[in-house]
Amino acid sequence: MIPLLDLTHQLSHHHAGITITILITPKNLHILKPLLTKNPAIKTLILPFPDHPLIPTGIENVKDLPANSFLAMMCALRKLYDPIVQWFKSHPSPPVAIISDFFLGWTYHIACELGVPRIVFSPSGALALAVIDSLWRRLPKTDDPDLLISFPEIPNSPNYPCRQISPVYRSYVEGDPVSEFLKDCMRSNLKSWGIVINTFTELESSYLDYMMKNGGYDRVWPVGPLLPLDSDGPTKERGGPGSSTDFRDLFSWLDTCPDNSVVYVCFGSQAVLTNEQMEGLAAGLECSGVRFLWCVKEPTLGHVGGNYGVIPNGFEDRMAGRGKVIRGWAPQLLILKHRAVGSFMTHCGWNSVLEGLNAGVVMLTWPMGADQFSNATLLVDQLKVSISVCEGCGTVPDSIELGRLVFDSMSENRIERVRAMELSKASTHAVKEGGSSFKDLDRLVKDLYGFSVN
Repeated sequence: MIPLLDLTHQLSHHHAGITITILITPKNLHILKPLLTKNPAIKTLILPFPDHPLIPTGIENVKDLPANSFLAMMCALRKLYDPIVQWFKSHPSPPVAIISDFFLGWTYHIACELGVPRIVFSPSGALALAVIDSLWRRLPKTDDPDLLISFPEIPNSPNYPCRQISPVYRSYVEGDPVSEFLKDCMRSNLKSWGIVINTFTELESSYLDYMMKNGGYDRVWPVGPLLPLDSDGPTKERGGPGSSTDFRDLFSWLDTCPDNSVVYVCFGSQAVLTNEQMEGLAAGLECSGVRFLWCVKEPTLGHVGGNYGVIPNGFEDRMAGRGKVIRGWAPQLLILKHRAVGSFMTHCGWNSVLEGLNAGVVMLTWPMGADQFSNATLLVDQLKVSISVCEGCGTVPDSIELGRLVFDSMSENRIERVRAMELSKASTHAVKEGGSSFKDLDRLVKDLYGFSVN
């Protein structure tokens, strides 16, 4: 949701002539507050969240569910099809195009029914997208977790063992109604009018060339990195809980730290570590001798109470002064951009990847699922901006080795730091006037204007 809202902000800010309506459900409305404050002309369409047997009443966002609930969320949202069509047909001046998330492939059929173009929005990068599309086109078997699946048609011919393939794809069972719905969603993306990708040419040029020539999409607009346009408002609250949490003490502490001396640890909005993983990570941070900020996601509905997310007893007391633990949400972008933060231990979710690259920090990769193994391949093996420290959602890290890698990541002379700074400059230039993403955003806007003229 965050990059899609950032795209909305960009469209509204740069191109005031476009009328934008955002479809949202009631309990997610607070996420729009910073955007609507900055862009009061943006309209909202609030529809009730549909019931689903696997989603507890009152839950409307996957961040409040275990990672394996993603498919249930996709199926629940499909029930919004008829209300959306009814709204379109009753609207005196209905939208002339639909931009919808990659996982909402069923909106392609709404667009066809209404006679408007549907544009896909991909929150993942071009390499990960190419891998996912290839899976759904070819439907390779994934019964053996150690079986290597190759993608020879994609640049650099990546390959992954089945256990590292998207669990959403691995859940596919031929003939099963839910699986067939999922397949149709993924394949409908390729039939859509075009795709907006949250990446930039200087980062993924070979994969973007592939997407444009062989990926199956008629039009491709790489417009990333999609980040807030300024340092206030959306940046402070971006993705936050909508509360007035005060982080002044946190930033005051960072202000006392030398440049590039702190490792920031965060595994995104969904991953919750087991207690064994928590112990291994805590021991690694302790033995590293490095200052740290550790953002801990606490267990959600579906996690066995007491088995997840528990910080080892006495750890915070022993680390007082050298490190801080944040429970729940943190203003990640502001933390990464602080001069004291030198490295970032991440699950390699694409939002985090782009934020880390833009900030110019060395990333310590621990991919756990979804598109994260593809992202780690790009960062570690191809771009040489990151260091691999662990792999897998259930793996317990070797605390001694982890501590060594964290300590080493702080070196000013590492090639990863030099490359990270180069890509930071490239990412900043891409979205400025004259940059590659700025030009592609303009190209997208001209296409959107063309729909209203026609």
